[in-house]
Amino acid sequence: MDADGPSGSRLLVEEAHDLPLVRLGVTLRTGGGDDPPELDGLANFATELMARGAGGKTRARIDEALDALGAHLSISTNYDGSHFEVTALRDRVDEVMALVCSVLLSPDFPADEADKLRREIESQLDELREDDGSVARRFMARRLYGAKHPYGLTLTGTSASLPRLTVQTARAWHERAVRGPGLVFHFAGDIAADEAQALVGKYAGRVPAGGTFGQPYPTPRIRTGTRFSLADKPERTQSQILYAHVAPSWRDPMFDPLQVGVHAFGGTFTSRLMDEVRVKRGLSYGTSARVGYGRGQRSLTMTVAPSLEQTAETVALMRGLYRSLAQNGLTQAELDFAKVNLRESFAFNLATPEDRLDVRITSDLVGQPEGYVASFPQRVAAVTLEQVNAALASLRPDDLEIVIVTTAEELRPRLEAAGLLKDAEVEVVAYDED
Repeated sequence: MDADGPSGSRLLVEEAHDLPLVRLGVTLRTGGGDDPPELDGLANFATELMARGAGGKTRARIDEALDALGAHLSISTNYDGSHFEVTALRDRVDEVMALVCSVLLSPDFPADEADKLRREIESQLDELREDDGSVARRFMARRLYGAKHPYGLTLTGTSASLPRLTVQTARAWHERAVRGPGLVFHFAGDIAADEAQALVGKYAGRVPAGGTFGQPYPTPRIRTGTRFSLADKPERTQSQILYAHVAPSWRDPMFDPLQVGVHAFGGTFTSRLMDEVRVKRGLSYGTSARVGYGRGQRSLTMTVAPSLEQTAETVALMRGLYRSLAQNGLTQAELDFAKVNLRESFAFNLATPEDRLDVRITSDLVGQPEGYVASFPQRVAAVTLEQVNAALASLRPDDLEIVIVTTAEELRPRLEAAGLLKDAEVEVVAYDED
């Protein structure tokens, strides 16, 4: 079911009556990418704070009420939206929906909880810095898009922005974000569509109207030349490497052929990238390539994690493979395999009502038209080798951002000796830098 909700909101329902469980929630069409750069992390901060006191109930009372219902409120923020979700027993849905809508519409934003939350986020940032993959992704977003582009923000905030995240900024965020056109109510499981619609009307009928949401993000600046960013971390024995450049939007006619081509190159365990990097040379346990999509232009990203001693060899190999892909394209056999793999695996994305709901929510957030996701197998089947190789020829192997989390004093001389830094910009930064 896809229907209108209160004040211009949207209602999605995926029914399945085999188990007496319902996953219910609301997604806001305001995500971390909508944060002002000086308030990086605001959406994450505001949504978390909303559940720490609402409708006159303290955080402890809200948690106790959810525990008594055998439920847990999950809150998450990504660039394109913010999500509140609960899974509950069928006969507890009314009470759970009342709690969720109290958090959504009547948050108290207690000052003491705001102070605690800032300290918790600071601890999360410390933990993030200990994970090399997270460090690499954080640096790549900033290097690729710049600090002021929506996709260059961090979602969790920085040491500079956290002190600016206050009760007042959270209230202002809530006033802008929680409006009918910016909300998607959704249910999956043992609930009828008319019952879901009645629950939304009962508990969210007073949601304010107005507001503009889901606008595409601005076109990012496309830089030229190769830049190495070495995120210097002591005593690394392994390097986490990301290669990326901005890719076409899903709205671009070139997107489908490029997505299929990149999947053939590095999207399966038997892809060309895995064969050359892992099978033939044993340089890394895994490697992959993918094209992302969202409200704005995401990136084409390759990832690999060799030992520090083999990093220079791996960097040279990956760049060579990528250059060859752009110059020579795929074979018909590689394309045929990728198309079958994508079409056959598509059903697994829709295996459960929760899966189907997640796909519909994501599609809604990024602005895809009705039927776009369902037509994916047919669009893949229609892609030709000529189209794929034309899309691959548009790649920019000499304009890559390369982020490596490593011990810089150990790796940089190796990269220089291999001639990999010639004609490239090189930047060494502390791994714990914002």
